[in-house]
Amino acid sequence: MTDLLRLENLSVHLLANHSSIPVLQDINFSVAEGEILAVVGESGCGKSLTSLALTRLLPEKVFSYHSGKILFQNKNVLEFSETELYSLRGGEIAYIFQDPFTSLNPIKKIKDQIIEPYIIHISQNKKEAIEKAEFLLGKVGITDIKDRMEAYPGQMSGGILQRISIAMSLMCNPKLLVADEPTSALDVTIQSQLVDLLMEIRKENKMSILFISHDIGLVSSISDRIIIMYAGQIVESGTVDSVMDAPLHPYTTALLGAIPTIGDLSHKRLDSIPGIVPAPIDFPKGCHFHARCTKALDICKTKNPNMTDREAQSVRCFLYEGEQTKNA
Repeated sequence: MTDLLRLENLSVHLLANHSSIPVLQDINFSVAEGEILAVVGESGCGKSLTSLALTRLLPEKVFSYHSGKILFQNKNVLEFSETELYSLRGGEIAYIFQDPFTSLNPIKKIKDQIIEPYIIHISQNKKEAIEKAEFLLGKVGITDIKDRMEAYPGQMSGGILQRISIAMSLMCNPKLLVADEPTSALDVTIQSQLVDLLMEIRKENKMSILFISHDIGLVSSISDRIIIMYAGQIVESGTVDSVMDAPLHPYTTALLGAIPTIGDLSHKRLDSIPGIVPAPIDFPKGCHFHARCTKALDICKTKNPNMTDREAQSVRCFLYEGEQTKNA
């Protein structure tokens, strides 16, 4: 498959108090045409920062793109002009955010918000835009469409608003949909309905999806490949089957151990990971995970491991670096 998006050694720094703090370090991954790639990790691991970096949505006075490339259809987004970025955002790359109550404007009617990307990127024909909006709202299961179009976000539930957000993201037939924890604020039943809806739309539109979540169990059922992030780094990546069946990194193993299994009558205590994800200013020397890791070696405290390729997976861990481990 052809790569639609590819990140090469991307590093992003936070600018604060006349200093530069690395928040994303050497991020490498690709999304092929029509593929679903999941990015998983606890809150604070850098998942949302990575998604915003794709279209340079991070505030320029606060963040700097320190090194690397963001290649979309083989063009480096870091070299785009403002006009090119304007065309990219909402047009070829669209977003669904976690909380529709904050991502939608509370003082604008749904009609005005949902047709805006179409007016900007496709055509200024308002009648045509409204017809497409009504079609997509019906597609995502919205009833009383004309009433909803004239309503404001505060008049609707989170589940309805997230369906509207999905419809809005599809107004310009994007090539890549970035779904940033789109179901975490919703109840389980609505979560399942929205995930099924995204899978149906992806198949019909043949678009790629970057699905960001803290729920490794959820994304394992819908994704082709999976990336595990921890403290601004990718620590493991591979096909969903390989990562779920044989996780390599201790962090991935711990995440999987914390998932309850339906029908398990063993009363086995779920695993927990002590401590919290460190803030960028507190990223430790060496492996970022070593303070919480049950398999940490002496070398983990002083050196940062590189990614090591292992058949269908890659992992950032000294347990798999061979010679470096022996020399520890």
